[in-house]
Amino acid sequence: MINYKNIEMGKIAFHRVGNKNRGEYNFRSETLFDFEIALRENLKEFFLKSLRKQEELYQFQSLTELEDNRVYRFVRQIFENPLTLLEQSFNILEYLYAQSDHPNIKSGELFVVHFTDIQLDDELVDAVGIFKAETKSRFFQVDNLERQLTLKGLDGINAEKLDKGCLIINTEPADGYRIYTVDNNRYDASYWIKNFLDIEHVRNENFHTRSYLELLDNFSQEVVAPTTDKKEQLKFINDSVEYFASHETFNAEDFAQEVIPSETIASEFKNYAADYGLDQVETFEISPSALKTAAKKIKSEIKLDTKIQIKLDLNNPDAGHQYLEKGFDEEQGMFYYKVYFNEELS
Repeated sequence: MINYKNIEMGKIAFHRVGNKNRGEYNFRSETLFDFEIALRENLKEFFLKSLRKQEELYQFQSLTELEDNRVYRFVRQIFENPLTLLEQSFNILEYLYAQSDHPNIKSGELFVVHFTDIQLDDELVDAVGIFKAETKSRFFQVDNLERQLTLKGLDGINAEKLDKGCLIINTEPADGYRIYTVDNNRYDASYWIKNFLDIEHVRNENFHTRSYLELLDNFSQEVVAPTTDKKEQLKFINDSVEYFASHETFNAEDFAQEVIPSETIASEFKNYAADYGLDQVETFEISPSALKTAAKKIKSEIKLDTKIQIKLDLNNPDAGHQYLEKGFDEEQGMFYYKVYFNEELS
């Protein structure tokens, strides 16, 4: 876990990257950006605001050797000699331009920044940030002209929103470093993470918690629901979330015994987990933050053809078992749900 509190922003290389497909050109700044002291905190906040919220860790990858990953190679040069920041930023600019070959990819300003004094657990490390600002905002500049105020309409970078960025932390270099990234303009899902950075998730407790809950949610919809009914499907996913919420460590064998309702479904679950590459993951520490985020994405609703929806609370999984009853009305020739309660809440 990193602490951003005392992070220092060092040198900045500042360029403009065009769209190769549209024949736009790059603009290269031949010197490092000389920013005013007053601008330092605003720039730092602009670069890091979105990244502070990111919990998923990535690392550089390559089909052969890490040195074949170009961004990894450029960044490693900066870590080894920060004086090469400008030179390596030219390489980053040209490589990003080479990936900008889809008509939807926007041109924008490119920042390559060297950061120091990042507290990572018990040590201080440096980092390299690569940021791209694509979205322009309209604003008014107010000027004093003798006895009259004037307004001038201008276009500029929206300081409240970073479009794309990553923070590459100088740790675990032999394993592809550790990276936080953000992409707020997902017009091309492959462009930033795959084509340019070429990074993959670090297989840690955050990744395994999130991936397993995604697996369980899909399994409940595609396997449990067709073989039982909607109520049993929700019971399964509710029990799964309850298991994660009440345990510090996930154990595949214990989970199967406590949650999976039958041997037939348990057998199918093993095959399903293999499709996710999680069949060999027997145990891992559960990440509370990843659990909270993943649980919000799980739909816990019963949608009926009569346009009525019943929503269950995943934070109280026993409620669906105790206060919801399914049956069949012979006279109506229809299924029904009976809901027990004491009073209506506003």
